[in-house]
Amino acid sequence: MSTKNTHKRMQLSQNESGKIEYCEGCDVVEMEIGPVSVRLHAQDLALFSTLIQEAEMHLRYYKLEKIKFEAEAINARVMH
Repeated sequence: MSTKNTHKRMQLSQNESGKIEYCEGCDVVEMEIGPVSVRLHAQDLALFSTLIQEAEMHLRYYKLEKIKFEAEAINARVMH
């Protein structure tokens, strides 16, 4: 993994949360998320993407279950 000035970088994606660039010379993907920069080998990008998608899915499920639990608790108090 090299410094930014050594190789030509190509922007792959950018939105409000950050940006992702690729250095072909290093075969490295760099993600800048706020003040944090993460570099990983390009071959690991798909694995990282799966990790993020699974985390997002589990967080959604957790939030839905929490809402369901809280609603059941309120209903139980109202019934008594």
